[in-house]
Parts: sequence; C-alpha cells; structure tokens
Amino acid sequence: MFAVVEDRGRQFRAKEGETVEVDRIRGEVGADVSFDKVVMVGDGGSVRIGSPYVPGTKVVGVIEKHFLADKVIFIHRVRTNSLGKRRGHRARRTLIRIRKIESA
Repeated sequence: MFAVVEDRGRQFRAKEGETVEVDRIRGEVGADVSFDKVVMVGDGGSVRIGSPYVPGTKVVGVIEKHFLADKVIFIHRVRTNSLGKRRGHRARRTLIRIRKIESA
C-alpha cells in the first residue's frame, strides 16, 4: 500500500516501512507525526484519488533525525565588469519513517 501525501505545498510518496525526507518538522526525535492531507491511496490494483483529499485516510510516521541537506551553491555574475557573488544554502530537513497508512 502506498499514499501520496501533501505537506506544506509539497507532495511525496509514502510506503509503510520506508523513510521519507521532508522539510524540517518541529518535534523531538522519536515523536509521532501524522499527515491528514492524503491526495491518493493505492493498494495493489485499486487506486483512490481524492478531490482534493481522500476522506478518512491518514499516514502515521515517527521522526528519525533532523539534518542539513547538501549545500546548494549559486553564482551571480555580471558579464561586463567581472563582478559576481557566490552564495551557499543548506536546507533543514527531517527524516521520517512511515509506520502505517490508515484508510477508512
């Protein structure tokens, strides 16, 4: 069974027992987290698509760790003057292990 979940404007696919990397979620390591905005649920041959969400469906997981993603470097150059800026950014992320997908 799998589910497509929406969290703060981003969607990700969740399967039971797998880990998912999402934007930083407030909470301690080991705390439970649930997602109510399930866009789609699939189970073998049947697929349920919500409009916009599937009613009575919830994805439950546990926070495994907080970390910083790989550094993204972007460079802005001005062609005629040999001017430029080099900037870097590391996004804060959370790793979640999906425990179960509750479907009505």
